[in-house]
Amino acid sequence: MVKESKFANLKERERETRKQIIIKSALLLFANKNFYDVGMRDIADEAGVSPATLYRYFPCQEDLFIEAFLHDISLVSNEFENMVKRDRPASIEEFAVAYVDHLFQNESTFQMIAYLMLKDNLAHPAMGKFDSVTKIFFDLCAELFERYGVKENTRFYAHSFVASMTGIIMTFRNHPIKEKKMVREHILRLTRMTAAMYSRELLSQK
Repeated sequence: MVKESKFANLKERERETRKQIIIKSALLLFANKNFYDVGMRDIADEAGVSPATLYRYFPCQEDLFIEAFLHDISLVSNEFENMVKRDRPASIEEFAVAYVDHLFQNESTFQMIAYLMLKDNLAHPAMGKFDSVTKIFFDLCAELFERYGVKENTRFYAHSFVASMTGIIMTFRNHPIKEKKMVREHILRLTRMTAAMYSRELLSQK
């Protein structure tokens, strides 16, 4: 039984390693190519596996997109959590700027979150995983507001706040300004201005 258990654990670790290689290959392609132009065969080629092997790990494209998104977000979730939970929490503006700037600077993350937000009839397992990720940011925002003394409607304000910040980058990412640096400055200016309005509204409830 012990030997069988060790063998099973080894197979599971090998499977997880292959899965992570596929996910990282997908993220590499998303970072260098339009998200919507990346197909499963492209990812299989990048990972060095056959399409048939790829589908054994990810039965559909949405499953792979969700896993890639979760992997990407997990890399920064600790940073956002620390902003909220440290002895002196980040200001509402600092949190907003960090969130928006991450989406702006990481094209693959932005494209994946836009796809998942706008996709009709997202498969139930995929939707459940996506909801679990968005809940992290809703919870962190609500906790941040609570740390600043807001006692009522924190969840409602958190939903509005995250939607507002995401909406800013979705609206102005393709601004007519050609220079990326200027587009970023415009987006972050709007972010700070919007965050300041939330600060005034929320802190007035204390």
